[in-house]
Amino acid sequence: MKILIIGATGRTGRLIVEEALKQGYDLNVLVRDKNKMPFNSKSIKIYQGTPARRADLAAAMQGCDLIISALSIARASDAPWSKLITPEYFISESMKNVIAEAGQQNLKRLITISAWGVGETKKEIPFWLRWLINYTNLRPVYAEHESQEKLLAASNLRWTAVRPVALNDSKKIKTLKMSFNNFPKPSLYISRQSVAKFMVDIVKSDKYDMKSPTISEN
Repeated sequence: MKILIIGATGRTGRLIVEEALKQGYDLNVLVRDKNKMPFNSKSIKIYQGTPARRADLAAAMQGCDLIISALSIARASDAPWSKLITPEYFISESMKNVIAEAGQQNLKRLITISAWGVGETKKEIPFWLRWLINYTNLRPVYAEHESQEKLLAASNLRWTAVRPVALNDSKKIKTLKMSFNNFPKPSLYISRQSVAKFMVDIVKSDKYDMKSPTISEN
């Protein structure tokens, strides 16, 4: 199986690439700058470009069986008021291209990162996080995750939108908790490492097809 990974140079995306290589997959990655891709492996083919440009995406998608997306809206820092440095509609415009091109290339499966606080889970999150989403530069980030989930729900893809709780950079892999409709109640944090492993672990499973599991750590 060959996987296309987009968003591969981000903090979580790099860990997804690392985990997919560890599990023995052949990879295509589409990145803005090849020099930012730290992996040197015969199992990885690097394409330079952006998923916001369909021609770039079409080239990188050739021969792939599945897409993993770690696209995000980057800010200048982790501070919620910090300036957006990615175009505001980058995820949704890219996902429109993914859906259209996947239909052309007969690719059926996609796994993407979303966020706890999207869709029906907005009522589940703590008040302080809901306030930050409503009144800071987190708002366009969550709006884009919401938009991509709606686009996927209307598509013909077999999709999974993974909704992690707040991310941290711990290197420990802990037991995960899967939540739907706030049951069981999620914990507040999960490591990027755990998210990456989960997203690669479910590649060959249909358990979460057409679902948006909230994932956290026990």
